[in-house]
Amino acid sequence: MAIGALVATAAPASAHTVSGQGATNYRTTLTAITPPVPGLTIKVVNLGSDLELTWTGPTDLTVFGYQGEPYLRLGPDGVYRNRLSPATYLNVTRSYGAIPPFADAHATPDWVKLSSGRSVLWHDHRIHWMGGPMPPPVTADPGSFHHVLTWKVMMSESGRTITATGALDWVPGSSPWPWLALVLVLAVAGTLLGASRHWARGLAALIAVLVAADVVHAVGTGVFAAGSVAHKFAVTFTGSYYSVVAWVLGAIAIRLLLKRSIDGLFAAVFTALVIGLFGGLADVVSLARSQVPFEWGVRAAQVLVTVSLGVGAGVVIGSVVAYRFNRPLPAVDPTGATGAAVAGG
Repeated sequence: MAIGALVATAAPASAHTVSGQGATNYRTTLTAITPPVPGLTIKVVNLGSDLELTWTGPTDLTVFGYQGEPYLRLGPDGVYRNRLSPATYLNVTRSYGAIPPFADAHATPDWVKLSSGRSVLWHDHRIHWMGGPMPPPVTADPGSFHHVLTWKVMMSESGRTITATGALDWVPGSSPWPWLALVLVLAVAGTLLGASRHWARGLAALIAVLVAADVVHAVGTGVFAAGSVAHKFAVTFTGSYYSVVAWVLGAIAIRLLLKRSIDGLFAAVFTALVIGLFGGLADVVSLARSQVPFEWGVRAAQVLVTVSLGVGAGVVIGSVVAYRFNRPLPAVDPTGATGAAVAGG
C-alpha cells in the first residue's frame, strides 16, 4: 500500500529533471555574441531550457522580448524585469503562458526589481523546440543529425545592438537495447544471489551499490542545475525526496542483513522498489537520448539508470527468494500439530 501511494502521488516529481526539462535529443548551443562585449557572459543552461546572462559593465544592458520590447535590464543597480512585457508572462512555463490584458509591448516599460546582483536566469522560448509534432526532417529520418533552427536574442547597451546567436539541433541518441539487456543480466544475478547460501551479504552488497548509484544520480542532477549552491542543493533533494527515505532504509537493511536477520529483507525490498521506480523507471527514457540533465555526462547517467533498474529488480526478486528459503517455520510436535495448536490445547 505504501509503494502504491508513492507511485500514485509522486509521478510528476519523481523523474530526475532540471527546470522541467528531462532527457531529450534536442541540443541547444550558443554559437556567437556579436559584437563581443567585455563584461557580458551568456550561457545556455538546464539542457536548453534557460539562458543565464551576467553583465558587469558600468552601464545598463537591456534584453529584448519576442516583440522587440524591453524585457530585462541589468546594470549597477541590479536586475529589473518589465512588468508590461508579454515575455514576462510567456516565459513562466515551457509552453506559452497567458498574457494579461494590461501587458503591452509598446507601452513605456514598468521596471520591477528582481535582485541587486548582476546575473539573471530566464526561460526563453526562442532557444528550444516548443513541442507538438517534430520537425518534418526529423520525422522523416530521426536516426540522423538535423539542424532544426538558428535562434537569436537581441540586446542593447549604450546605443549599440548586441546579438546572441545559437543553434537548435536534433542529435539522435543511442539504442536502448544494450542497456536493457544489462538490466536483465543484473536482475538475474540478484535473483541467483538471493537463492545462494551467501544471500545476506550478497544482497547487502547490492543494496550498497544501489543506494550509492542513486545518491550519485541525484547529486549529479542537482549540480547540473544552474543557480546558486543552495538552489543546486534544493534540486538534489526536492527531486529525490522519496529516494532519501530509501537511502535511510537501505542503511538499515544492510545492517540487518549483515547480521543475517530476515527482517532486513523487508527493508531491502522497499529500498529497491523506490530506487528502481524513481531513480530508474522514471528516467528510463534517458537510455535512448543524447541530452540528459546530468553533470557528468550522458553515459554516466545511463549507467546509473541501468544499475537502478537492474540491481533494483534483482534485490526485489532476490529478497523474495531469500525469504522463501530462509523464513522461520512454525514448530511442529510429534503428533503433527503446530506449535500454536499445542499452545492453544
